[in-house]
Amino acid sequence: MFANLLHLFTRSSASVRDYDRAFVQDVAVQAVEPRSRRVERALLIGWILIVIKCLLTAWAVSHYHLPIRASWIILPTIAMAAACTVIYLRRP
Repeated sequence: MFANLLHLFTRSSASVRDYDRAFVQDVAVQAVEPRSRRVERALLIGWILIVIKCLLTAWAVSHYHLPIRASWIILPTIAMAAACTVIYLRRP
């Protein structure tokens, strides 16, 4: 269908060989990419920073007597980081 549309716009004569190129002839599947040490190191550094942030948040909430619970900040942070880590580790 798109080969005919292209032929209409270009006003060129299409040969049988042009129609053959318009369709998928070969599909190549590559092996699974190995895990990256750089990404794993970034995940580890991220988790270390998250732990530091959680400790600082818990300290600040209790020290300054804020009218919120620290878990409202800590739990979503840990949940999102865990989701990112699990998605990376469970990839094919």
